Amino acid sequence: METLRVKKRPGRREGDNVLRDIDILQRTMNELRGCGLIPKGIYRFRTHEEADEWMMRQIAANHARHSSRTS
Repeated sequence: METLRVKKRPGRREGDNVLRDIDILQRTMNELRGCGLIPKGIYRFRTHEEADEWMMRQIAANHARHSSRTS
């Protein structure tokens, strides 16, 4: 595995661990975001209209789940 080089910027303290901070931020964002708009997987539908209707229901349900947590 190749080593990642980090440039030193003026004003940063020597003890700062930038990669650790990035990792913490990424984990936080993943937890806040939760799952995407629709569940992952392969779905089969007879028509495009049926697929569109299902997708709208999934997006609305996901929005309702996430908005109830923040209120």
